[in-house]
Amino acid sequence: MIDLNTIKTAILGVNGWKQSLLTGAPVIDAGNLATSSGAYYNQDFSNLVTVDNITKVYETSGLSDAQVNTLLDDIAAGAASKVLNAVFSDDDFIQNDILYPYEFDFNHTLTNDTSFVGYELNIAKRKDILNLINRISLTFDGADTVKVLLFHSSKKAAIDSIEITTVQDTETNEELTDWLLPYVNSVNGGKYYIGYLRSGLTAKAYNRDYESANMANSFHCIGLQSIKVDGWDAETLFDVNDIDYTSEYYGMNFDISSFYAYDSVITQNKNKFSKALGLQVAATVLDMIVNTNRINNIEASTRTNAILQLEGFERDGVNTIGILKKLDQEIQNLKKTFVEKPQLQIDTLR
Repeated sequence: MIDLNTIKTAILGVNGWKQSLLTGAPVIDAGNLATSSGAYYNQDFSNLVTVDNITKVYETSGLSDAQVNTLLDDIAAGAASKVLNAVFSDDDFIQNDILYPYEFDFNHTLTNDTSFVGYELNIAKRKDILNLINRISLTFDGADTVKVLLFHSSKKAAIDSIEITTVQDTETNEELTDWLLPYVNSVNGGKYYIGYLRSGLTAKAYNRDYESANMANSFHCIGLQSIKVDGWDAETLFDVNDIDYTSEYYGMNFDISSFYAYDSVITQNKNKFSKALGLQVAATVLDMIVNTNRINNIEASTRTNAILQLEGFERDGVNTIGILKKLDQEIQNLKKTFVEKPQLQIDTLR
């Protein structure tokens, strides 16, 4: 699971476009000149990848400097999308389960008091895993408006909240789309807390005190423990030292998904994509040369050379590997680096 737009933007400056010294050559802007790896698309991957060749084979002639820079940016961005999709094409799904999968009766309620109640969530201490709260369910003995709060131990203010209107003696579900629980990036380690304030509520939460009702699924990438913080009635994070770990369930249930997420490892290791990005841009430009409709602008020998560079060739008993095969090999190397999945293990202890 990756946010393609965010990651694509992050790696666009890995390689740059070198300013041509030809008289009258388009002036490359700062964004396209930037290269964190020190490599240039029009220098290090194919001698045919030049700004001059690109403008000769592009469908529109007489491009301004601004239009040329937009074209170069589009070529690099397209290459980034292709490389990322190729490397991270494998299934990234780990698990989707409901915390409590069994039914419960409607006989055991919990008395309201002044406290925060809910769950502590201990996330797998790995940068390449992301957990998502798909749905929160509440079951109360009456109609009420319950404000469910999401906290992280790194800040006092709530990260998010949602109001759920309960229905008497009925499980009430609230679908969520953006309660992501990363281990890093927006936070750095720590724990999450999801729950609600009981002060002011009239309806009472049902407890899971019936046969198998309190049997919970085990999550590979997240540990959940019910908690209570007595005397707390503010919509800010409590002192985590005041947490009591309990055996109550507070009428709550969760639908949780876990995925492999590569955003952090990509952005922190972006220069490892330099070769693949360069080869993909080379493949794109060489294909433009081979298939251009502006046939009079490019020499036949250049088109032939582009085909040989793409596909590879044999001369005097020596095989020269083509750009496409080099690109495939580099994609496989990146998959081994980033996508191979070690055994999952988390520590759910406090």
